[in-house]
Amino acid sequence: MQVARMSEAFERLGPSFSFKPFSSILQPLIAEALAEQGKAKFRKGTILIPQLLVWLVLALTVRRDLNCQKVLNWLVSGLRWMRLLLPAKGTIVQEGAISHARVKMGVEVFRALFVKLTGTCQELKADFHGLVTVIFDGTTGKMPDTESNENEFKRPKSGRGKGAFPQMRIMALMAWSARVIMDIAYAAYCGKGTGERTLVMQIMDQITLKNLLFLLDAGLYSFELLRNSFENRHKFIIKAPKTVKLKPIQILSDGSYLARLKGKVLDPDAPPTKSGRRRWKKVSLLVRVIRLEIPGYRPVTLVTNLLAPDITAREIALHYHQRWDIEIAYDEIKTHQCVTLRGQAPTTFRSKRADLVQQELFALVIMYNLVRLLIAQAATKHDKDPRFISFLDSLQHIIDAAPIMTADPTGQAAEKMEHLLDLIADCDIDRPRRQRINPRVVKVKMSNFRKKNDSHKSEHRNIEKEMRIIWEYQPVPQNLPAESRVQTREIPRWDPVEQLWIWDIWTLFAPLSRETNSKCPDFALAFPHLSKASAN
Repeated sequence: MQVARMSEAFERLGPSFSFKPFSSILQPLIAEALAEQGKAKFRKGTILIPQLLVWLVLALTVRRDLNCQKVLNWLVSGLRWMRLLLPAKGTIVQEGAISHARVKMGVEVFRALFVKLTGTCQELKADFHGLVTVIFDGTTGKMPDTESNENEFKRPKSGRGKGAFPQMRIMALMAWSARVIMDIAYAAYCGKGTGERTLVMQIMDQITLKNLLFLLDAGLYSFELLRNSFENRHKFIIKAPKTVKLKPIQILSDGSYLARLKGKVLDPDAPPTKSGRRRWKKVSLLVRVIRLEIPGYRPVTLVTNLLAPDITAREIALHYHQRWDIEIAYDEIKTHQCVTLRGQAPTTFRSKRADLVQQELFALVIMYNLVRLLIAQAATKHDKDPRFISFLDSLQHIIDAAPIMTADPTGQAAEKMEHLLDLIADCDIDRPRRQRINPRVVKVKMSNFRKKNDSHKSEHRNIEKEMRIIWEYQPVPQNLPAESRVQTREIPRWDPVEQLWIWDIWTLFAPLSRETNSKCPDFALAFPHLSKASAN
């Protein structure tokens, strides 16, 4: 039965609004996060109640093809059409109400929600000799070009000037087996304390899981990071940069060797110097070094603290290759989950305020993890590897089913959930991951156009009034005497050589012509287009 007022309809929905198929996982966590942050209360007649607003912000990260008003309509479309709970109005809230409500909700609710969600994924299955493989890697996220975003996150710079959009630097820790983001850290694109190594250490200081195996790229190499792994009894495999020199102290039977990795760390027990500087101490770590190469490419050095002889060098090298899976996760998030319609700005985030960009970041990762958790459930049910189930196809099935499952007037929620899991399990990737190596090149280089600045504004011009036809050649006059008209023939415009030749002949005989025949007109009058060509 339809109601007359929108506020009355949402008052009937009440604070128990939940968005399926994620409600069983996230609904209790939303209630806890809102209560902890003091955001659970709302006034009577409020349409964007806290629970609905949280689900709306999450939905904004999977429907980038719609604006905020249309995402809200999609979110409650099942209630509108299957249960007729909403009045016949196309606009649910006024323009700007969603952004205003998001600002009041803040960032901390979604930060707490992300921490609670990842807390439910603590029991990960071991995937490599009793260890849980996790991968570190960084990326960047573009955002709309606004003053707030630029002041907070900055723009990348190069010799050609600043970038087109402000960018955020993001570091993520991903569990390899389920491809779930376990933790994130972010900062401005440039400035002190915004580097990837700094962000990695922020995440390392918060890790509570044990028996982890870190896969890291050479850009994240630092002695402090490796020592932290030793102290917390974590294992690591990292690609060493060329500057690191490791002398063998023992050669192993599989071709690898043991070496001492030396460095300096702060000594917390030593008193500071007279000038107030902190003291350092030398530390050495026993590591295993593996040198490998692929024909046609430079040799690679891997450093690890996996010293057990039953783990061969070849196993370690092949397993390190799985580090690329986090790049696939970034592709799923930035290319597929954040997909926009053709013609929209190619930005990862849609928010125009810096605080809402941070809110959107946590919402983005939460929704990615929720989709990945549903894929893991479907894979477990059908005994499949979740990494070989298509994220894009699964996301599309979830988008199609979500409004219908949210309304669910038939009471068949459990049956529909099982059907959705069966659909997701059937979304096998059409071809396995190919064994290939691509050169590090780009297809399109930077543009040669001038860089846009504040002076480049659009101009309002009346094309119909201002446009004129350029008369490059004048037509032959038609009011000449008959005897002169015989001599004048129109020279083709594409033959300037012939035009100049006729002009030279005329300049030679023009004085004689004027004296002998007064009726002959001037050549410039007879051939004005030739006269113009000569002048040029």
